[in-house]
Amino acid sequence: MTINKLLEDRLKNAMGLNLRALGTSTLKNAVSRRMRCLRIEDRESYYNLVICKRSEINELIDEIAINETWFFRDNGPFAALQKYAGNWLKSGVGSSLRLLSIPCSTGEEPYSMAISLLEAGIPASLFAIDAIDISNRALAHAKRGIFDKQSFRGRNRIFQNQYFKKHKAGHIISEKIKNSVRFFRGNLLDMRLFVTGAQYDIIFCRNLLIYFDDHNQKRAIANLDELLTADGVIFTGHAEPGIFAGSGFIPSSFPMAFALTRKSAAASNNQPDSGLRAAAGRFTIPAEEETLAFKSLDFAAIQSMAEAEHYEEAIAMAEKYCKDNAPSPHIFFLMARIFVEMANLRQAAKMLKKALYLDPNFLEAIKLLVVIYKRQGDETNSLAFELRSQRVEMRLTAEKSC
Repeated sequence: MTINKLLEDRLKNAMGLNLRALGTSTLKNAVSRRMRCLRIEDRESYYNLVICKRSEINELIDEIAINETWFFRDNGPFAALQKYAGNWLKSGVGSSLRLLSIPCSTGEEPYSMAISLLEAGIPASLFAIDAIDISNRALAHAKRGIFDKQSFRGRNRIFQNQYFKKHKAGHIISEKIKNSVRFFRGNLLDMRLFVTGAQYDIIFCRNLLIYFDDHNQKRAIANLDELLTADGVIFTGHAEPGIFAGSGFIPSSFPMAFALTRKSAAASNNQPDSGLRAAAGRFTIPAEEETLAFKSLDFAAIQSMAEAEHYEEAIAMAEKYCKDNAPSPHIFFLMARIFVEMANLRQAAKMLKKALYLDPNFLEAIKLLVVIYKRQGDETNSLAFELRSQRVEMRLTAEKSC
């Protein structure tokens, strides 16, 4: 067995991550950086150091940990959090809200959760946020509470003046927000690191499970199930709802939030039961994305037919629409969503690729492809489109902030 494979196995045991999903060069480059730092010239000597010195495996984890994040990354989950908290406050069912951010990276997510709750009118005395990450470096950054411009993107910069003060290194978060979050080092796969019996009303666990293999995904979901209150909500990454298929969790009613709750808790609300349907969304196109062609009676008829669950007729009408009108990425996206409802994922993927040929930055099409490939067990394409969606999202956010 090669040194690289030995290191890969040791890291997988420590982190649970499928390192191959991160790319073949990730581990190699991380080891090279550590060897240069320690002035070690051969990998066998470095491996022996990892074996003998527990702190070195933590240093290697820090080199590999993915810390790409910013404040209010994706607005949907935070809007849903505010709605949930507002309903909770009105109901008066509990004395306080408990929330968990795992992994919390450099702190932008749990601090965004705290700001969202305050903006929703929830006093700081009525909620507690625990934030957990495996990276010591990320946690040190989070506890310091100083953030540069990369942490502030898009329209959410409006919170800078209210909750941050200018600092020579960027912006420092207010003590009120900092004190509402407790940071811990931990791993979702190791429940020994959690307080026995601890449960949370809200869990943010986004963009972690996509890097686990099937075995560790199941372990992670089981642990999340143990950590969540009976009627609690889990917010996932947009590529992850499908991973929960068959687990007892189903999509919640919060739109564009990629949130899940237990079937038992949602039964009375007639919730949908498919992660793919949650990712695909409603048949209607958001008003801001409409074109003149989408205001035609033909397109409206296709939507109505799909909403009435006459899927074959809707597809036939959509195909005729394509023949009679100029190609449009949104008609192909609509057809993809219909094929999802028909459980024809092969055709759905085909339609999404046509949409992306016409509009390479069609973010919702990319996200839906991620979920489809994940459902099909195609980890290579799932990860490739997940990374593509992140690049597009970052580019679109940057363009909006200009």
